[in-house]
Amino acid sequence: MENPAQGGVSECHACRLDTPDDTRESHDPQAAVRAIGAGLVYLPHPTDLAFILHQRLDLPERIWLAISSLLSLPPDDAEELAECVLCDLRAGPPLVTFWSVRDDARDWAIFASPAELRAYMAACWQRLPDRDRGGFLRTLRQKRRAA
Repeated sequence: MENPAQGGVSECHACRLDTPDDTRESHDPQAAVRAIGAGLVYLPHPTDLAFILHQRLDLPERIWLAISSLLSLPPDDAEELAECVLCDLRAGPPLVTFWSVRDDARDWAIFASPAELRAYMAACWQRLPDRDRGGFLRTLRQKRRAA
C-alpha cells in the first residue's frame, strides 16, 4: 500500500473489485452508516459489526471501507492492526498428526488461508522426492483429463 499522502493505495486484487455482491436483499448505504454508528457504541466485539456490514454492504464497499479505515491510522498502527487481523484469519502451522495424516492435512487445508496453502505447498513440493513428484503430476493429469 502506498503512502496516502503520495496519492493513494496500490492496485491490489481486492482494490480492483467492482462487481456488486448480490447476496443482500436491499442496498441501503445509509443503513450501513447507522449500523457503524450503533456498532461503535453498543456492540461488544468487532466481529458483531463485521457481520452487520457484510449484510448491509457489498464486497467493493467493504473493501473501500477497510482501506479507508486503515489509511486513517498512523502507518505503524495500520500495519500492526492489519497483521493482527491476518493472524486471526490464518490456520497456523499444521498440528501433530495422531490418526490419519491425509485426514489431518485435509482438515488443516480447509482452514488455511490462500497464502498458507501456497507457502506449504511450495515447501512440500521442494521436499518431495522426484519419483513422488512425477507420480503426483501423473495423477493430476489423469484427473484433469477425466474432468
